[in-house]
Amino acid sequence: MLTSIVADLWLPGARFVGAFVGAGLVFAGLTDTCAMGSLLAHLPYNRGTGADMDAALACIRRPGRNPA
Repeated sequence: MLTSIVADLWLPGARFVGAFVGAGLVFAGLTDTCAMGSLLAHLPYNRGTGADMDAALACIRRPGRNPA
């Protein structure tokens, strides 16, 4: 956001970009939601063919070991 204030010296109105980003971060923090993360999750290349939840949880519970 400091960058947008400095950029406002050369590009009038750039501070509003920083204000918009800051407002979005405050909203995300207060509501415990993330609109950008939700949008990115719905993109077609972020959808896998399937996931093995048991194997993923086994890796989290026992780091450094194979789930098998």
